[in-house]
Amino acid sequence: MSKRKKNLEEFFSKYESNFNAAINGDGSGVAEAVQPFFANCFVESSPAGVMCGQNNNEFVEKIKQGFQFYRGIGSKGMNITSKDISLIDDLHASVKVYWRYTFEKEGAEGAIDFHNIYFTTSVDGEPKIFAYIAGDEQKALKEHGLIPQEAEAQ
Repeated sequence: MSKRKKNLEEFFSKYESNFNAAINGDGSGVAEAVQPFFANCFVESSPAGVMCGQNNNEFVEKIKQGFQFYRGIGSKGMNITSKDISLIDDLHASVKVYWRYTFEKEGAEGAIDFHNIYFTTSVDGEPKIFAYIAGDEQKALKEHGLIPQEAEAQ
């Protein structure tokens, strides 16, 4: 495995670890858990549309709200089951991450498998996410009874 691929493996393993610590924690340090993994600006594409974001205080607040939402619906973990890493050039990579989201709600446990595609760039030798493609999270959460059919997440 090349040094760059190993670096990306470690990057996403740390992202997974920090994400889980934020889901299972008390809410402190949530922003620090995720914010450092993103470039100064980034793009998200999902069924909700294409959105541009800035890695700023507004992003930090959205991260905090997102983790509060996840804790509120019984989230227990977000674990990587596998990764497909494609190096694009000397600075960029595409990483398809297969996730298993676990939850416990009203005594019932379950899991939802999904994937996201992340595009990274190397900033001072460290990967940063500058774009990602996400599936229909709202639909999956509704189908598993974690949110009411008419509810929308933050």
